[in-house]
Amino acid sequence: MASILLRHIYKAYPHSKKEDKKEKEQQLSPFAVKDFNLEIHDGEFIVLVGPSGCGKSTTLRMIAGLEDISAGELYIDGNLSNNVDASKRDIAMVFQNYALYPHMTSYQNMSYGLKLRKIKKPLLRKGEVVYDYDKEKVKELQLQVKKSQSPDEVEALNKQIAEIKSKKDTPVMKAVHYSKEEIDEKVKSAAEVLDITHLLDRKPSEMSGGQRQRVALGRALVRDPKVFLLDEPLSNLDAKLRASMRNEIVKLHKKVQTTFVYVTHDQIEAMTMGDRIVVMKDGVIQQVDTPSNIYDNPANLFVAGFIGTPQMNFFDVKLNSDAENIQISLPNGNQISFPLSTLKPIQEEYISGNEKEAVLGVRGEHITIGEDGIPAVVSFAEILGNSTNILCKLEGSDDEFNITVQSRSSLKPGDKINISFEPANIHLFDKNTGDSIYQYKEENE
Repeated sequence: MASILLRHIYKAYPHSKKEDKKEKEQQLSPFAVKDFNLEIHDGEFIVLVGPSGCGKSTTLRMIAGLEDISAGELYIDGNLSNNVDASKRDIAMVFQNYALYPHMTSYQNMSYGLKLRKIKKPLLRKGEVVYDYDKEKVKELQLQVKKSQSPDEVEALNKQIAEIKSKKDTPVMKAVHYSKEEIDEKVKSAAEVLDITHLLDRKPSEMSGGQRQRVALGRALVRDPKVFLLDEPLSNLDAKLRASMRNEIVKLHKKVQTTFVYVTHDQIEAMTMGDRIVVMKDGVIQQVDTPSNIYDNPANLFVAGFIGTPQMNFFDVKLNSDAENIQISLPNGNQISFPLSTLKPIQEEYISGNEKEAVLGVRGEHITIGEDGIPAVVSFAEILGNSTNILCKLEGSDDEFNITVQSRSSLKPGDKINISFEPANIHLFDKNTGDSIYQYKEENE
């Protein structure tokens, strides 16, 4: 396992002069990733989610060493890794397109990387381990001597070097290939974990998409890496198989207890798989939190609209308040009032008594149809078996919104209904910034 720390990470791509001029005219940032700060704990399952072009795959590739970091610091297991070669980061990556060799069997695909890889083992002489002084530590101290400008510090470092050289208590390590027996044991062990033992003699063309994805996971698993990086690995699968593979990957994470960083544009994958979710937009982190807290307490309009199916409903409103209540004026002129005690705590500046423009957000499952309430007209009803999505408009307004009813509904287009909002589940956002006006707290605080 390994922890990962990304500190003020930026990624910029070079552009042609024509592109530079166009970006300048549109006042666009040249950065694909901007000021990315995140700490990933040992054994954690982190999901990076966001729309296409938000920088999530670029961030993953910087962790893997496949992309250079333009600015900032990347630490893997506490070691600065910006300039560490990808092959030396002890990271395994699983791609969207499987990247299997078509002419090789599953066994050969999973074992190929192990045949090329070297590992350090103690050097034996006449069957006994050879010992010497810690040469790696000496190199590290000698580098500090070269950089130091203090005579006293140089003297102290040289004393340390002399002391280390006097002790021959460190095993001498030698880079060797895995033995055939070791490779066979690793491949069969991984195949058993992923339930693909019966597929080891098949080639990719003889397997389904889900089976090929399992083999790709197995190829990463045999390396016993510190970190798994998965870049939209389920995008090529059908909906049923995606659901099955989501469960398989979560089970794999629990078995191996290794750090997983998973990239997806599918918010359902993010909600069902991650210990924490990182929501991104335009290269910038919008919110980092647990799936439930991101769903219940979105930090801004983008997160609120991106997470959840169907999308959260939004209404432009005006807020007025007194010491005990808040009045919300809807676009069609209707007003609703809630006791402040029934809402999540609101920032003081928004309940100062002056009228404020805001955006009201409410999910479809938190809108109730009843005898009393705000008048609305049904536009369309979509029955989904055990639930119904009802598309409506407020009377006197053209803005449509969705209601989710956990039953079959007989409502038809043109039917008039009355609706009300559950006060504990409404969301309020600043009209200009889009930020939540609640006193936001992370779930673990």
